[in-house]
Amino acid sequence: MTAKPFRTTAALLAILGASLLPASASVVQADDAGWPFEIKTVHRPGTYFWCPGSAWDKANIDYNVERYHEAGIGTLHVVPIYGARGYEDKYIQYLSPKWLEMLDHLVRKARRVGMNVDMTTGTGWCFGGPGLDAKTADVVANYDRKAGKLTFSAKRMVKRAAPGGAGHMLNPYSPSAMRFYLERFSDALDRADLALPRAQYHDSFEYSGNWSEELPEAFKARHGYDLADHYEVLFGEKGDDKTRARLKCDYREVLGELHHAFIKIWVDWAHARGMITRDQAHGSPSNLIDTYAACDIPETEMFGAPDYPIPGFRRDPKMVRPGDSDPRICMLSASAAHIAHEPGRQLVSSESCTWLREHWHTALSQVKLQLDQFFLLGINHVFYHGSCYSPKEAPWPGWFFYASTKFDWRNAIWRDFPVLNAYVARCQSVLQAGGPDNDLLVYWPIYDYWMQPGGTALKMTVHGKEWMATQRIGHVADLLLKTGYAFDIISDRLLRGIAFRDGKLCAPGGRYRAIVVPACRYMPVATLRVLADLAEKGAVVMFENEIPKDVPGLARLDERRRQLAIERERLAKANAVVASDLSQALQKHGLPREAMADSGLKFIRRKVGDDRYYFIANQMAAAWDGWLALSRPCVSAVLLDPMTGHRGTLAVRQRAGQSQVYLQLAPGESRIVRLSPQSIAGPKWTYLQPKGEPIVVSGPWQVDFVEGEPKLPASYKLETLASWTEAPDEEAKRFAGTGRYQTTITLPAGAQADDWLLDLGDIRASARVRINGQDAGVIVALPHQLRVGRYLEPGKNALAIEVTNCSANRIRDLDRRGVDWKIMKDINIVTVHYRKIEPAKWPLEPSGLLGPVCLRAMTNVEPRSDAP
Repeated sequence: MTAKPFRTTAALLAILGASLLPASASVVQADDAGWPFEIKTVHRPGTYFWCPGSAWDKANIDYNVERYHEAGIGTLHVVPIYGARGYEDKYIQYLSPKWLEMLDHLVRKARRVGMNVDMTTGTGWCFGGPGLDAKTADVVANYDRKAGKLTFSAKRMVKRAAPGGAGHMLNPYSPSAMRFYLERFSDALDRADLALPRAQYHDSFEYSGNWSEELPEAFKARHGYDLADHYEVLFGEKGDDKTRARLKCDYREVLGELHHAFIKIWVDWAHARGMITRDQAHGSPSNLIDTYAACDIPETEMFGAPDYPIPGFRRDPKMVRPGDSDPRICMLSASAAHIAHEPGRQLVSSESCTWLREHWHTALSQVKLQLDQFFLLGINHVFYHGSCYSPKEAPWPGWFFYASTKFDWRNAIWRDFPVLNAYVARCQSVLQAGGPDNDLLVYWPIYDYWMQPGGTALKMTVHGKEWMATQRIGHVADLLLKTGYAFDIISDRLLRGIAFRDGKLCAPGGRYRAIVVPACRYMPVATLRVLADLAEKGAVVMFENEIPKDVPGLARLDERRRQLAIERERLAKANAVVASDLSQALQKHGLPREAMADSGLKFIRRKVGDDRYYFIANQMAAAWDGWLALSRPCVSAVLLDPMTGHRGTLAVRQRAGQSQVYLQLAPGESRIVRLSPQSIAGPKWTYLQPKGEPIVVSGPWQVDFVEGEPKLPASYKLETLASWTEAPDEEAKRFAGTGRYQTTITLPAGAQADDWLLDLGDIRASARVRINGQDAGVIVALPHQLRVGRYLEPGKNALAIEVTNCSANRIRDLDRRGVDWKIMKDINIVTVHYRKIEPAKWPLEPSGLLGPVCLRAMTNVEPRSDAP
């Protein structure tokens, strides 16, 4: 059949959906009325939508889509996997006419409610399945010294395959294998009446191979000599370390180029059918930046549970996987989009929150902090990991995936999930707008990494981070992050596309003020030539310690060394900067930095027209309350609270040639600050300071259970707040849902305050607050505080706090009672450490309102422009 044409660049932009248009008040939520950008589908978080056994039916597709839409999800990412036990008669073979009928129904249903659908080009991961042979399957090559020839073995099978998707993984270094693989999808998807997904997806590189049939020919074309003459060096111990390192560097360079071509064929195939692509390049041996840049939406991920010093943040070591992801690795995906993609199509996605806590233990407050970490690194299109298609009639906990936070309606945290999703949508509406506002390009000297004598393919994973930590690029990136410089990391390939105009280094996606080259020994001649060209035109090109003195690889070594010496001389004449201390050199050359980094505040900037938008997060133990110097000038500033949608103009002053804004930020909070060169009218943001001692809300408390499973426990009274697992009714020990705490707050006679701050103390895990019958706010993140002055009256006030817990205790109960709930096939379910899971041995998870609950009088303050 004829492929559906991908018509224009405008069509691609429409699919990506990034909008620079102002909001229309008629189409946004009431609390978003003052938000600067219309909230669109692409701004809402997506979720991995695992489809066990592809056991779909249309009624349950509708039910699932409606539930996710109601919660504020924007995109469902379909991944067919192994099925659920007992439902085998409902399994649907992958890409069969019935499967395509269900996909069509899902896509059309999602479109009707304003959602997107993405899909993996295959089942489970990685690419692969039936019909692959020795020429197309992922293959490991070794050298048999006795026989004097290469031997090959295809080992890796598709992980967690769905019915109809089992088989060997595809060869990721074979463009011809990709063409063959896509024929199956063309036959299935090239139907005029089929509604196609928004995007195709390629998961993280978990192939095991190191060879393809195309490799020897590509190697000879690239380097001019025959790899077959050096198999004993490549696969054995023949030769000295220097020779092996140079040969393997040439080999690794070609592997990366072949994988880049492999991905590009897939991208072009999707574009020809009106779809875009998301790719997780990490894990591959290629230059990750180039492979990320080859797709439409680069995607990164984090594994494990980072720690934070924020008061109230909980991280039980027994319930977490160590934080084994490196933020510097995550930056590579954002850098690729910032540099290579034009504004308007700079989406960067993330596989988010996979192992934040043990199953059913993750609170929304913990999710919010990891999402903030992604935002700070340039990610602006997050996907939860994840959700699971589950039929309405399936007994609790329904169908589930073995390694994910459970973002579905059967998990109790779902009740307040829409509030977190609204926060994400507001943040992403800003972070997708305009373009990056970074000052530095930092070159990645990947050839220093490739010049290793050991191994064959060097796979750069997101889980194992040693490869980043041991490279100089990792140390320089860490230095720049800690000292407040905004930067993107650039590859040799993308560097060739940089022009110097009007005093700026110009990439398709952004404008930069300088290039920094971390200390490195090896650099290709072509790369050093580009740097010399830029330096001669007046660009700031800064080398750490020295200009590289040698070329990588083995081919034409003497010739390339002579050429490198010429380029080194050109750079010296062009006054390229050579610095032993990058911090001092950057300061000397007037490269701006954000001084807030000195205090521990974290930031990212976007440029939208003449305005700058800062996303600022306080992930420290102490509050920030004071004047904040910014590297970008402004006449006026507006504070945007993405958690509530509220906004207000900030106090601004000019000091020592810098604009400063007055900012108050509690630990755990994040805000967006808009800087404008024009005066902005509007209500002022209210600054508050505590007044007097807090009032402890001591009860007594009436506790009623209002929503949840498996059974509502009996009501009871409390004099002192404690976990509801200590309630008189034993049902409370296994309850997952919501309990309402009610008491009376009496304001002291004559109490005077401009506002009142309600602090709930320890809540497990989210809370809705009502005062005198009015909704006062929802708490899904730290700090557990609300401004409630508008709802309070003199004298007595009715306080109701509805607290929703996590579902861990209910799973624990099922296990203790021997209920057969582990119904998924294949891996079924494991702990965060990939061991046998035994919820019956879990301790009871504290639940409800633990307090203490305090009410604090607050007084308005006006920042003093003459203050230090």
